[in-house]
Amino acid sequence: MVLKKTKKAVAFALSLSMLAAVASPLTASAKVNGKEGRTLPEKFGDDTYKNMFDSLYDDVVTNGTKNGYLSKEGIPYHAVETLIVEAPDYGHETTSEAMSYLVWIAAMKDNLSKKSGELAKAWKTMETMIPTVQTGFMAAAAPSATYSDEWEQPEKYPTDMLTGNNGLNPIHKNFISAYGSDKGLYLMHWLADVDDWYGFGGGSGGFTFINTFQRGEEESCFETVPQGCIEKLEYGMKGTRGIKGIFTTEDKVAEQWSYTNAPDAEGRAIQGVYWASRWGVGDSSVEALAGKMNDELRNDMFDKYYKKIDEKTTKTDTSAGYDGAHYLMAWYTSWGGAIDGMWTWQIGCSHCHQFYQNALQAYAANDTKHAAISGNMKSEGAAKDWKQSFDRQMEFYEWLQSKEGPFAGGATNSWKGRYETYPSGISTFYGMAYVPHPVYADPGSNGWIGNQVWSTQRIAELYYAAKEDGDTKTAERCKAMLDKWVGWFEENMKWNKADEDGNQVPFQMPSTLVWGDNAQPDTWAGSKPANNNLTFTIGGYGYSDVGCLSSLSNTLLWYAAAEGVEYGTDKGGEKAILAFNIAQTLIDAMWDMYRDDIGVSHPEENGSLKRVFEQKVHIPDGYKGTMPDGSPLEPGATFISIRKTYEDDATFKELKAYYDTNKKTEGFELNYHRFWHIGDYLMAAGTMATLFPDATPRKGYSMDAEIPVPSGDKAGTVAPAGSPVNDPTEAPADPTKTPDDPTKAPVDPTKTPDDPTKAPVDPTKTPDDPTKAPSGKTLLGDVDLNGNVDITDISVLSLAILDKKLPTGQAFTNADVDADKEVGLTDLASLKQYVSKVITKFPAEQ
Repeated sequence: MVLKKTKKAVAFALSLSMLAAVASPLTASAKVNGKEGRTLPEKFGDDTYKNMFDSLYDDVVTNGTKNGYLSKEGIPYHAVETLIVEAPDYGHETTSEAMSYLVWIAAMKDNLSKKSGELAKAWKTMETMIPTVQTGFMAAAAPSATYSDEWEQPEKYPTDMLTGNNGLNPIHKNFISAYGSDKGLYLMHWLADVDDWYGFGGGSGGFTFINTFQRGEEESCFETVPQGCIEKLEYGMKGTRGIKGIFTTEDKVAEQWSYTNAPDAEGRAIQGVYWASRWGVGDSSVEALAGKMNDELRNDMFDKYYKKIDEKTTKTDTSAGYDGAHYLMAWYTSWGGAIDGMWTWQIGCSHCHQFYQNALQAYAANDTKHAAISGNMKSEGAAKDWKQSFDRQMEFYEWLQSKEGPFAGGATNSWKGRYETYPSGISTFYGMAYVPHPVYADPGSNGWIGNQVWSTQRIAELYYAAKEDGDTKTAERCKAMLDKWVGWFEENMKWNKADEDGNQVPFQMPSTLVWGDNAQPDTWAGSKPANNNLTFTIGGYGYSDVGCLSSLSNTLLWYAAAEGVEYGTDKGGEKAILAFNIAQTLIDAMWDMYRDDIGVSHPEENGSLKRVFEQKVHIPDGYKGTMPDGSPLEPGATFISIRKTYEDDATFKELKAYYDTNKKTEGFELNYHRFWHIGDYLMAAGTMATLFPDATPRKGYSMDAEIPVPSGDKAGTVAPAGSPVNDPTEAPADPTKTPDDPTKAPVDPTKTPDDPTKAPVDPTKTPDDPTKAPSGKTLLGDVDLNGNVDITDISVLSLAILDKKLPTGQAFTNADVDADKEVGLTDLASLKQYVSKVITKFPAEQ
C-alpha cells in the first residue's frame, strides 16, 4: 500500500544524505484502521519516551479491554482483530508468548514509574496459563515417555507407540521433593481459547486450553486440527476416540489431559522479573514464583525420550539420565496423564532452535548479586544445570553465527525425529546434528526475521548486564557476536526506497532470510568457528511488522548503551552511535506514522490466507466425528470446513468475497494490532527512556533530519533536545561541521561557505552564471555549482527531483553522474554513495 505523507516530510526524507542505500521519492503515510493517524489526545503526552510509553500503556493495558486487547478478565488476546492465522488460528486465542509480554511491559511500567504494582498484577494474570488440571503428576515418581516415530508429512499420522521403549525424566523426582504440594508443573501451556470460540469448554464463553500442532515438520498452521487439552470424549468421535483419536491409533481413547510449553515465553517473563529487581522495583512474591518457574524450565533441557546426546544414538537406546541433557532450551516439553490420575507421561524435545535460547535468563539463574531468580530455585541441581546451560547456550550462538552476523537455525539429537543415522558430512554440536529449520518447515522456522531480533535482543541485554556487573569474559563474548550482527543490520536496512510493489516507503528491514541449500556451520570444536560455508540471502524486505522493527530497535539500544553511547555526544564509536540513531529513527517514525487511536500499527497483506479456502487437512481413514460447532471431522476436510464458526466473522466475510472474485488474498488489506507487536514497541520506547533518559522524541515525521549516519555524528544529533525541526525545504545542516561560535557574526545562510584552501572570492566581481560551468569544466556531483561536492548537492538534487524541476545547463551536466543524458533517482543514489565515501568514482568516470 502507498504511504501518504506531506511534501515537507518527503523532501527531508530524500536528504538522508549519508546513507549508502539508493534512495527514491517517498510518499508516506499513517493510514491505519481507515483513519489518517491518531485522532485522540495522548493521555500522558508524547514529548518524552516515558510519556510515549505511558500513553500507549494506557491504550493497551489500562484501557485494554475497551480497546480490544484484553478480555473482560484482563487476559491479552493474540490480536485485537479476530481473522488471523499464524500459529494461533484465531485472533482471540491467547498464547504464553502474549502473557509473557504482559509481564515484560508491566516490569518496564514499574521501572519507569519507580514503584511496584503492575508486575504483580500481570504475573497473576499470566498464571491463568498454568494448568490447574494435572491430576496425579506430582504424585508420579517417574512419568514415562513412550517412543513414537515423528514423520515429515501429516498424512503419515497417526503413528503407533513402541510399547516398552520408555524414557524417564531424571529430574522429575527433584521437583516432587521441592514442589510436591503443587498440583503440577509451574509452566505455561502455550495456547488457549480465551472466549471458548471453538467450544471445547462446552460453549461457556470461558477460558479454555487448546492445542494444535502435533503432526510433523510439514504441518503448517493451516493444516492443524484444534483440540481441547482436556479430552473427555465429548467431541470428535464421541465416547470412543474423541478428537485425540486423530493423533493416536487407539480404538478407545482414555479420558486425559495434556499440555505443551514453549520455553521462550517463560524465559521472557523471567527476564522481566529479573530486570524489575535490578531496577529496584521487584516484588518478592513474584520473584519466588519466577524462581520456581525457572527451576522447572530445566525440563526443556532434555532429549525427547531422554536418550543420550550423541550422534550414534538410535531409537532403541534406553533412557540415559543426565546424558540425555543437551542443556539448551528445546522447542518444548510436553506432559499429561489420565483424568483419574492412574498414569502420567512426559517428554522433552530433541530439537533446539537458536530462536528459543535466552542466555540472559541462564545468567540470571546464577546471578547471586541480583538474586531474584537464583535465590528462589529450590530443587536439587538447579544452579549447576543453569551454569552448564549458560555456557552451552553461549556456545550454541557462537556455533550458529554466520560470518556476516545473523544466526542459523539449530540442531537435533534425533535426525528426522526417528534417531536415524546423520547424513555424511553433516556439521555437529556436542553430538547434535545441524538443522537449518528445526521443528517446522512450512514455512521454514528460521526464515522469519523475528527469529533474529527476538533472540539477539536477549544477548544485547546480557551484554549490558555483564558490563555493568564487571563480567568481562561474558561481555566480550556478547560483543563479538553483536558487533557482527548489528553491523549487518546497519548495512542492510533500506531507507526511503520502493518496496517490492513499487510503493515508496520510509524504511524497510530484511523480513526473511533464505539459508543456502548446502550451507552449514563448521563442526563445533570448542571455539567460535569461521563458518565460511554458512551462507544465506535476504528473501524480502518489510516495513509493516511493528514488532520486529521495535525488537530490532530495542536490541540496538541495549548494544549502544553497553558500548558507552551517550545521547548528544560522540562517545561509544561509530557503529554504536549508528545503532542508536537507527533505533531512535524507527521508534520515532513509527510513532509519527503508525500511531492510531488504539496503538501502533500499519496495514499489511497476506497472500497465504488463500489457504483458509484451499488447504486440505488430513483426517485419517476410518475417523468420522464433529467439532464442537458441528463442523465435520472426516477425510476430505479443509481448514475452513472444520471451522464453520469463522463464517460468522465480519472480516472473514469480506476476505471470502475478495477471494471469490480474485482467487487470491494479496491485495486484501488487513490491519492487525498484535499484542506482542505492541509489547515490543512499548519495550523499545521504555528502553530508550531507561538507558537514554535525556533523549527527546522527534516529531513531524521522525526522518526529518540527517539520520542515521555511518560516521562523524553524535548520538541523537538528528534533532537534539530542544532544537527545532529542520525545514526540509532548505539544505539540512551538515552534521560533520562544528556549530557556529556564538561570539562571532552569524554566517549568512544564503552564501556558500568559503573553501579555506582556495583564494577568497572577489566581492567586486559579478558572480558566474550558475547555468554555465564556472571554469568551463564539468565537476560531477556539483549540482549547486559551488565548486564542491557535498551534502548540499544531495539536498538540492533531492528537491529538484521531488518538485520535477530538474537542473539545467552545467548543473544538469554535473548532476548526470552516470552520463546517460538523464537526471533522476539513479544519479541521486550514486551521489549519496559518493558523499558517504561508499564509492570514490561516479559511474560516468568508471
